[in-house]
Amino acid sequence: METKSKANVFETKQEKLKELHAQQKKLKELQSELDVMESKIKNDEKLSKDDVKFVGELGWLTAAAVTIASIATSI
Repeated sequence: METKSKANVFETKQEKLKELHAQQKKLKELQSELDVMESKIKNDEKLSKDDVKFVGELGWLTAAAVTIASIATSI
């Protein structure tokens, strides 16, 4: 029974680790998009409507960061 329990714990940790890696990948993609925005702003380029929309929708980025932190602490 104890071996089965250890296997379940290991499996759960593996799933959480996979989820963490998926979230990290998403954050890297967002970081590259933010770098483009920062470059446009620093170069005084006009932001497109899509750029403005993107910036306006970044609230969920905070939620993603909280999710990653939560997953990381539970591993």
